[in-house]
Formats: sequence, C-alpha cells, structure tokens
Amino acid sequence: MGHDFLRVFKELNIEEVKKHLLIWGDLTSDCASCRKLGINAFLAKSCPECGIEFKYVTSRRLDQHPGERFHLVRRMQEKRPDLLFIDYTDYTKLLGQKQARDFFG
Repeated sequence: MGHDFLRVFKELNIEEVKKHLLIWGDLTSDCASCRKLGINAFLAKSCPECGIEFKYVTSRRLDQHPGERFHLVRRMQEKRPDLLFIDYTDYTKLLGQKQARDFFG
C-alpha cells in the first residue's frame, strides 16, 4: 500500500537548513551553502565544493509546476529517502525575513 504526503510543520533553524540544503533543479542541482552548481541530486551525499553533508532538499519546480508537486516529492523521496523535503516558498520567505532582520538589526 502506498503512502500519501502531508505537509508537516516543524521548527527548524533557517541557517542550519541553508547550510545543509540541496536545491534540486530541472537538470542539475546546487548547494545552498556555497552555491556550487551542477550537482547530481540523486547521487551527491555532500557538496563536491564545500563538503557539507546534504540533509534537506527543495525544488523551485514545486512553485513553477504545482500540478506536479506530489509527483516531484515522491520521486525525490524514492531516490533520496535520507533527505527531508523543504517547501521552497517557505524557505525563501523565511530566509528573506532573516536577511531583513539581520540588515536592520
């Protein structure tokens, strides 16, 4: 029997997420920590540039293709069950808020 996806809210430190986040793209992925491009999301356990271990994954495609949301999440979870999927919109919104707080002190 298959499993369904539910959105679950958990308090996480945005800097810790950013440090260990893999941003899954259409063709390749990039490291949110050092911005290294061209990473294979299905194979890389860590960033080939900075060496940080990936613990989280997100995708811009979730916003660009909302009808494919659960297909994309399922595909990544099947290939990389070791990664926790983070909602891209939530991530960018919280990161922007943190950057504004840091800037305005």
